Amino acid sequence: MNSKNIKNLILASYRNSNLDQKKVNKIASLISRSDLKKYINGLKLAEKKKNLTISAPISSQSLKKFENLFPHKKIVLKKDPSLMLGVQIIDNDIVYEFTLKNSLDKIVNYIEQNYD
Repeated sequence: MNSKNIKNLILASYRNSNLDQKKVNKIASLISRSDLKKYINGLKLAEKKKNLTISAPISSQSLKKFENLFPHKKIVLKKDPSLMLGVQIIDNDIVYEFTLKNSLDKIVNYIEQNYD
């Protein structure tokens, strides 16, 4: 089975942009072991692209702001009290970090590089 067929199976595994467990089980029972590995890896990658992970010391009340910023993403909130003043957003492979520590580190690096 080629990669185009695997991609079509991955797309067929969704119903209303949500992964359908019955379809996944049916497809998994019909394909070979090597194709199953490709299929599972493709599903993991597709889910990773659809999710947005937010680590912050916030409650779920502030979650609506992120839903407006990322309307087509499933938002996963991880409460992280170590991020005292900031937020970390992971979108697929891109990590956005907006924290006080990160800002202070950037200021220190700038001063060290430009003012010897």
